[in-house]
Amino acid sequence: MAVWTRKSDFFASICILFLFSMVTTDAVAQTTTTETNDFSQHNISRIGTIDITSVLRASKATEKVRVLLDGKREEFQKEFSVKETQLLSREKNLQSKRQAMSEDAYRDEVQKFQDEVAEIQRQIQFRRQSLDNAFQQAQDKIRELTLTIVTEVANERRLDMVLTKDNVLVFRNMLDITEIVLERLNERTKNARLELDDVAPKSDGG
Repeated sequence: MAVWTRKSDFFASICILFLFSMVTTDAVAQTTTTETNDFSQHNISRIGTIDITSVLRASKATEKVRVLLDGKREEFQKEFSVKETQLLSREKNLQSKRQAMSEDAYRDEVQKFQDEVAEIQRQIQFRRQSLDNAFQQAQDKIRELTLTIVTEVANERRLDMVLTKDNVLVFRNMLDITEIVLERLNERTKNARLELDDVAPKSDGG
């Protein structure tokens, strides 16, 4: 254990320790202040909520697309109903001629018929996938416009963040912007010309 020989050395050491303590405290205070300032720059004080699924489901644009989709499906259903009737007629006709045809000739006719049936089935599957793909693309465009409107509303209300209702447990109704976004979406799409053309489904290769 060290023994201080002079009082001046003792008091000098106390002063050094005191000064060191002050420097350390100031450094910690400065660090805390800096961290607080950095955090305050990213402080989130205004938050909005929205039910995107509800907007897309209730929008008039989506309703129009569904009506178009139902119309397209009805058209292609009628088209293939006619082809189905024709195939049934051909099948009966082929069976009636079986006894009058050679085995090889009958086998060739059956193969041609089966190939045609397979082609019709392929076309039906293609058209269904095409319509589903066209509907999805139309929905994507509506969703893109919806997100643009959400951004506009957030800027107008100076919201720091907008969360979907699925991610929020409790919220005030005054924070919800679902209705105003739906209203603007309907307004912007009321005169829009919506089309739903058959779109070729993506192949497995890309």
